[in-house]
Amino acid sequence: MAFIAVVAVCMAVNAWRLRTRLCALRPLSPAAPEGGAAGPDYVLLTARHVRVPEEVVRAAVRHARAGGLGLLDLLPRDLPVDEVLDLVRHTDFAAYRRDAFGMGRGACHAVLASREAVAAAGIGQVTDLDPDELGAATARLKLYTGAADIVVAGIGGRGQLRYRRARMRALALVIPQTLALPQTLAAMVAGHLLVVGSVVLAPVPGLLLALWYCLLPCLVFAGSPVRPRNLLRVCLLRPLHVPVSFVRTLTAPRTRWERGLLARREEARAWYRAEIDRGVGRFAGARADTCPWCGSTALGGHVVARDILQGKPGRFPLERCDDCGHVFQNPRLTPEGLAFYYKDVYDGLGDVLAERILCSNTSWYLARAAMVGRVTRPRAWLDVGTGKGHFCRAARTVLPETRFDGLDFGSAVEEGGRRGWVGRAYRGEFRMLLPELAGRYDVISMHHYLEHTPDPLAELDAAAKALPPGGHLLIELPDPESWFARVLRGHWVPWLAPQHLHMIPLANLRTALEQRGLEVLAEERREAHQGPDFAAAAAAVVNRLGLDADRPWWPRVPGPREYAGVLATLVLAAPLMGAAVLLDLLTTPIARNNSNAYRVLARKNLG
Repeated sequence: MAFIAVVAVCMAVNAWRLRTRLCALRPLSPAAPEGGAAGPDYVLLTARHVRVPEEVVRAAVRHARAGGLGLLDLLPRDLPVDEVLDLVRHTDFAAYRRDAFGMGRGACHAVLASREAVAAAGIGQVTDLDPDELGAATARLKLYTGAADIVVAGIGGRGQLRYRRARMRALALVIPQTLALPQTLAAMVAGHLLVVGSVVLAPVPGLLLALWYCLLPCLVFAGSPVRPRNLLRVCLLRPLHVPVSFVRTLTAPRTRWERGLLARREEARAWYRAEIDRGVGRFAGARADTCPWCGSTALGGHVVARDILQGKPGRFPLERCDDCGHVFQNPRLTPEGLAFYYKDVYDGLGDVLAERILCSNTSWYLARAAMVGRVTRPRAWLDVGTGKGHFCRAARTVLPETRFDGLDFGSAVEEGGRRGWVGRAYRGEFRMLLPELAGRYDVISMHHYLEHTPDPLAELDAAAKALPPGGHLLIELPDPESWFARVLRGHWVPWLAPQHLHMIPLANLRTALEQRGLEVLAEERREAHQGPDFAAAAAAVVNRLGLDADRPWWPRVPGPREYAGVLATLVLAAPLMGAAVLLDLLTTPIARNNSNAYRVLARKNLG
């Protein structure tokens, strides 16, 4: 009985949370009668079978112009319950409205976007889109627009956004926008099983819980501007509706976007299969007998890590120098091996996930910029290892008079240039471009860059030469001396094998900077801490066990067995993640003084 009461309270809290989010939605105000289409500055993107009346278009354009929006998603007021719930589970509408740096979200029906952003994002087709295609376009467009909003497109009973979908999915098509369909399905099934199990084990309180379960959608939508057309039916038949929705979601026909994704995955599967069949052991180079930092021969095994990010096969030994404490991958991967393990992490099949993660780290980017801003107001800043320039995009809001340029080895930096996130995009190796860069920047930053490089000391040499006297160097790194690294061992996420080749203790970095004529001005540990360690480790374990059955480097083509394994993993993940979150809460005092990363700001001497 007590357990059922706890479940009921948890359901009520979650329903109230969703209701609070829904009530933050704004209805679209009626437009003036004059005007017509979207106009020269906006483009309307619509999914198949969706028709947007002219009065809705006029109202949307007026709303977008008044708010300075580059992206406005139009959510039908009578959208079915499941589609609204799926969107609101993954979207805090008030926070979305404030967040200029996140990726786009929407209901996948109709989107108003600035014409400039549509052109810059390379979106050609704007009508008759699959809902998934529109979702992917929405996610991408916000990267070019910044300010965005979601509004309810229903105007006083008139001008309703009209739509029709044949054999529509029961759940909103969230894959291109949130990559969370397995988690969504698992949460839906888990809640339903709790209710069914309660009825079986304790019929009277169980039936009361089932009645409460049926009434919850009414609580969620009470007072919100959304009026689902099937709300009454869903409430009356929810114990039957949920499993039907589950089956319909899994058996719905593939959309054009999904078919394209599957084709890319199968092409990648053939390549990975050929590479893995040759054996991943060939990717290991020769073992080093001396420490790459201090030259000592006093080396000892530290941890053996796996690829927790993607789950690609292989084991990666990390050794520690007993004299200086430097931790490094030994044997190190060959260039061919690094290319294999980097493939589809930040681009290709992993592009959307990497983009979403990087877009969610804005607070860290702002803290880095603020650390420099307390010491100097730079004229020009070069961010080495910038990727697409997520840091530069956020940092210019703190230092608006600074020019931010970016450098990276891959093509991502060129994409950052096209987005306007970096002023000048340098593609290549930092050390090779040194003659062109020397003396041009009064701040150079290396955020989680040195640990990826084969020779971090040579990179520090290049930074010292590139800076003019009085210039500043900002470095952020994972801390191998963290208490969490000792406790979690090979499951500590910042090891990030096999990408991280070197893990540098703070004292070692401080000494290396001083030897190169740089004075350390400030150090930050607590401020550089990157998220909860136990929860991240638990999520990594779940990922390795089989969160994605379609990953192309798995040993076999996925079938019913693999997909069943995904659902079983997600169900088992609940107690594991719960325990991890509890441990993070209990160890908060430790995290304050023993973080998983550190940040150092140094200035080049004037002499």
